[in-house]
Amino acid sequence: MAYRVLSLDGGGSWALIQVRTLMKLYGAQAKGHQILKDFDLVAANSGGSIVLGGLVEDLGLDVLLSYFEDEQKRRAIFSPTKSWGDRILQDVAGIGPKYSAKAKLTALQNIMRNSGGKTLSTSVAGVGRTAGKDVELLIVAFDYDRNRAAFFRSQKSAGPGLGVGAVADVTLAEAIHASTNAPVNYFDEAAKFPDRPGRYWDGGITGYNNPVLAGVTEALMSGVAASDVVALSIGTANVALPWPTASTDQPPYFSAPSKTGLVNDLHKLATSILDDPPDVATFMAHMMTGGKVAGAIQTASRIVRLNPLISPQQKTKGEWSAPGTMTASQFEFLADLDMDAVEQHEVDAIAAYAELWLNDDAPNQPIRMDGDTLKLEVGYELFSQSHQAWKLLLTL
Repeated sequence: MAYRVLSLDGGGSWALIQVRTLMKLYGAQAKGHQILKDFDLVAANSGGSIVLGGLVEDLGLDVLLSYFEDEQKRRAIFSPTKSWGDRILQDVAGIGPKYSAKAKLTALQNIMRNSGGKTLSTSVAGVGRTAGKDVELLIVAFDYDRNRAAFFRSQKSAGPGLGVGAVADVTLAEAIHASTNAPVNYFDEAAKFPDRPGRYWDGGITGYNNPVLAGVTEALMSGVAASDVVALSIGTANVALPWPTASTDQPPYFSAPSKTGLVNDLHKLATSILDDPPDVATFMAHMMTGGKVAGAIQTASRIVRLNPLISPQQKTKGEWSAPGTMTASQFEFLADLDMDAVEQHEVDAIAAYAELWLNDDAPNQPIRMDGDTLKLEVGYELFSQSHQAWKLLLTL
């Protein structure tokens, strides 16, 4: 029987895409434990860890979606910082923190009233794919003081010569608080816990914004054979624009060299935790589990990537346009939208694009593509194709 991994990317408010994806896979009325019981391990980062928290809380997917799409609930997580210095810096230079880390922890505890105060291991006690074995949780953060990745586990991870990955002693809400604490342009201080030491930044700082590689590695450390691992990696959308080849290739449908300078460089550094096109983590997980590079484009893989690409479509040679019925201005707005989308019209735009993707009217991110031309190399171009591939893996 295959060992199933679910991986949930970071991405702030864009994590609503993951909830809508799960609705498509399981039905709008499905509840969290029903989904968790389909997997042996769930790895999550940042916004994806909030989705995981809702699943552990056993919320209905429709209720969980409201925490991203309802403005009042969303603003409880993205609560403005009370520092006038931070606000002035944002107004004058366009950089600096906008939100209160301390208020975020309270909001997360309110979302997970039943499970948020429990340790990770006790929060999923009795919830598992097989009798007597609970689903494993793996939440990624960055240890601010030790300058290294922090993995909050619900179960001990051990392997010959690999040491022991200890079970986390923090609560579920605290682990998610650590994982969601994007620095510099977002939250005003490192995430801290009320009754225990430690300071943390967003897990994306570690390179695990897409945590599928961490999840697959965790399975291998526990003694699972690589050929027995299958993984479903759900993203929060990536912008992928072809590189210009002629003077007529201009934005919004083509990449442009970034401006340099202190302010632009700081902004680029702060947002780089989300950038990884083509998606190295998914491709590495593909190779680790026996995937191939050569052969047919849709090479058989034990890794399935479900993630909308904000990319133009090539109608004819040299002619590109926005997906579906989008206008050029709508495409440009979405491509430039930050992960901390809090205004209702911003979230509505994300939700609308998610629907285009779920209906095969916007492209899916493959496992590997050419970063300049966006040509497919490994994987699937459409949601329906990836969905079908995952259904086949579920029979293993």
